Amino acid sequence: MSRNRHHRYGNTASNNVPGDRPQDHRPAQGKPRTVTVKGISLTIDPKVLDDWEFVESLYDLQADPKGNALQIIPFLRRLLGDSYGKAKNELRGADGRIDGETMGAFLNELFEEMSKAFPNS
Repeated sequence: MSRNRHHRYGNTASNNVPGDRPQDHRPAQGKPRTVTVKGISLTIDPKVLDDWEFVESLYDLQADPKGNALQIIPFLRRLLGDSYGKAKNELRGADGRIDGETMGAFLNELFEEMSKAFPNS
């Protein structure tokens, strides 16, 4: 067996061309991504995940020192941006209301889809 594995099949120029190697299939960094939650397509800008005030909002939501679960509202507004109203409209029931169970299921699925779309965030 040859010790020089790079030249085993001859000295071809294509051996050193990056285009011939498998490329990472992850989405381009820094570009908005679309996640689908409960059949609703939402566009999320990854820049919001790198916003210090957003991180503070996430901390407030997780720490919840005052037992104020309503912190989720400004958090979602910032996260979803223009898609926030769209999500609410799609989640409304026949009576025009969004019940807590529906919103809870939406949030669980949203966070699951975000972990797939933004694996290192």
